[in-house]
Amino acid sequence: MRARSCRGMGLAEGVMVTFVSGLLLSVLPGFYLAQVRVWQRETGRLGAVQRADFVLRRMEEDVRNARRVSVSSDGKRMTIVLPYRAYDSTLQRRVNVLDATGNLIDGDQVEYYFVQDPDGTGSRGGAMYRRVTPAGGSAQQARRVTSWVFPALNPRGAGGSSPSPLFAYDPARRVITVTVTAAEPKPSTGTFAPTQLEPRCARDGGELVRVVTTQHLEGEIQCAICGQHVRPTAELATYQTRLFVRNQ
Repeated sequence: MRARSCRGMGLAEGVMVTFVSGLLLSVLPGFYLAQVRVWQRETGRLGAVQRADFVLRRMEEDVRNARRVSVSSDGKRMTIVLPYRAYDSTLQRRVNVLDATGNLIDGDQVEYYFVQDPDGTGSRGGAMYRRVTPAGGSAQQARRVTSWVFPALNPRGAGGSSPSPLFAYDPARRVITVTVTAAEPKPSTGTFAPTQLEPRCARDGGELVRVVTTQHLEGEIQCAICGQHVRPTAELATYQTRLFVRNQ
């Protein structure tokens, strides 16, 4: 009786092990792939945020010290004039130089400007560049600050008008408004699919547009074909900040 009972217990354990093994083999791959997709989504979202945040932080340094600012009519170029600085041997550091009346003197000129599709891939987006022209010197080579910037997807203005410009300047209040919508391509539209080179709808390949709705007066990103139920091939992040020009 005892031997028969042991054989029965061994059979039951064998069935249980087979059941658990089958369960793990069927569940774990799905769980793993789900976690991969979550990781891809969050990584892409972080990348988009970093793209937008980096360019704003770089501009903030220049604007903090700016003496004068101008913005192009299309809002895609901003020129910052910095005060002239020279080395002070007493203080052992560079300081602003004043004229005979105590006013700041123009120094280096810094330009931020947007170039659509700089690599010639047919992209609707582009890159942001920074170029410095030293006081009394020639313009240095422009440096790319960030890529995958999409001004057409910026929030809409009042009443659903055109997208907010990259740069806007209010001279009366001396306030610069910078609006950046950046994208980060997802590693793939599926688990093993190739990376998409342009933010589009994963369902039908439609272009992404920002449409004003009752809930989102600034507009929400939708697919031009299938509407609001969009599955973009890239994570998008929009930053808008206001910078105050404090120097006179």
